[in-house]
Amino acid sequence: MTILTICTIIAAILYLGSGMAIIGSMKGEGSGASSLIRWPVLAGLVMQGYALHGEMFGEGAVNFGFGFAMSEMFFFAVIILLIETWIHRLHGQFGIVLIAAAVGTLSPLLFTGQVIPSVEWTTIFRWHLLLAIAAYAFLMIAFVHAVLMALINRRLKSPAVGETSKFLDSMPALVVMERIFFRIVVVGFLFITLTLIVGALATQEAKGVYFLFDHKTILTWLAWMFFGILLAGRRVAGWRARTALNWFWAGFVVFVVAYFGYSFIQELVR
Repeated sequence: MTILTICTIIAAILYLGSGMAIIGSMKGEGSGASSLIRWPVLAGLVMQGYALHGEMFGEGAVNFGFGFAMSEMFFFAVIILLIETWIHRLHGQFGIVLIAAAVGTLSPLLFTGQVIPSVEWTTIFRWHLLLAIAAYAFLMIAFVHAVLMALINRRLKSPAVGETSKFLDSMPALVVMERIFFRIVVVGFLFITLTLIVGALATQEAKGVYFLFDHKTILTWLAWMFFGILLAGRRVAGWRARTALNWFWAGFVVFVVAYFGYSFIQELVR
């Protein structure tokens, strides 16, 4: 077992323990959880970042694939939500993402990716990849947010008693959750837009054309349209609750399939 593998496992353990502690704290007051949890989460980020860099970048080549993309997406998501804890009290969402990040951090150990010559890893391609991973990170956070909003809305219509109810009751008001949700979607939409623009430039640099009729490009544009319609509907018609979430689900599923779905199948059959 290499030092990079050990760092990856330690990062996953730190995320898992922190996530469970945050969710557990929400059954009580939970007011002091975030300030204490930041330190093990920061340690996990350092461990994960060190392992990712060491595993991906070799001499004359770059190792990349489904597992590394998944790990990087959660790396970005944890950073975003860690910063968010200084602004909004979103412990529940942070805890859920940390538990998911524990699994995502281990994905490069299961899906080792493929070796890409460094000559193909151009500056503009790196920017394209960075923007795409950031877009996935923001929209994955929005997905968790949307699930919590749907559960809270359902809870308001049919009150129940139990551990899940206590967890949902500790979340911010639905109107606050909704406002933050749309802000996250706006940022994610901007990153998808930049991903498409820089991706076109990277394609032109590599292939001599700005647009390829492949599944990733077509599905990403389709997801972009779904999110654009969602934001336009919110702006013009004041879409809320079920209508807004339905458009989000559609865009999110298409966007995930655009890269992660196809790459996952590729690595399984490789």
